[in-house]
Amino acid sequence: MTFNILAGFLVLFLLYQLGEANGQGLLKFPGKPYSVFGLFLLVIPAAHWVARWQGDSGLAAYGMGFHAGWWKAYLFGMGLGLAVQIPLEWLGVRLGIRQVANLRFTWLGLAGGILWAAFANFPAAAGEDLLTRGYLWRFMQESPLWAFVTFSAAVYTLNHLIRLLTRPITDWYHLPFLGVTLAYALYQTGSLWFVIGLHQSGNVLIVVMRQIMDVTNGADTKKRILFGALSEAALFLLVALTLRLLPAAL
Repeated sequence: MTFNILAGFLVLFLLYQLGEANGQGLLKFPGKPYSVFGLFLLVIPAAHWVARWQGDSGLAAYGMGFHAGWWKAYLFGMGLGLAVQIPLEWLGVRLGIRQVANLRFTWLGLAGGILWAAFANFPAAAGEDLLTRGYLWRFMQESPLWAFVTFSAAVYTLNHLIRLLTRPITDWYHLPFLGVTLAYALYQTGSLWFVIGLHQSGNVLIVVMRQIMDVTNGADTKKRILFGALSEAALFLLVALTLRLLPAAL
């Protein structure tokens, strides 16, 4: 069984890294960005068949089953993430962490941007959540919370191997913090749909901001990292509080 667990993880890890390497320009699959989208999308059916091969119930084994209300969990995660991170981004602009100009805002453009960004980012976010959280949760549900959260956050961070090796720390320092929040959310709810929505909210917000305005980062790197770490801590605390106060929402 240990061999099956490791082999299944390796299959999903390699598939995900193909999409990541193509997206980062290390591989040259034609037809970008569609080839990037397709490679990440492959992780989802692969996860289903890995679970079936291991004698489990497909995507439902990872907390991603199509049970009644699965879409509500997804939208709740997305909504909660946006509700927390929009004010934090606004505060970051006020403090000079980010600088914005040339606002191109319309309500129609905002709605369309959110829908498109959620669709385009879904395979990457879902594939990563299946690999670094759902897959681990399948085999660690009886483990202590701290053990699962620590291990999942470490795997999530290391899954960004290409970014860790090629980008400055300002591009990846937030990964362990976000990994803790998302792993905690899965352990507490058992819903990977909620986690995917929560995960995507940050990605969607970044994409939409760049669509409706010009965004640049402030020059003070230490201030940027400190604000980012505090923002991730705020996200964790508000997610934990929400799950404690509204457990029936999922």
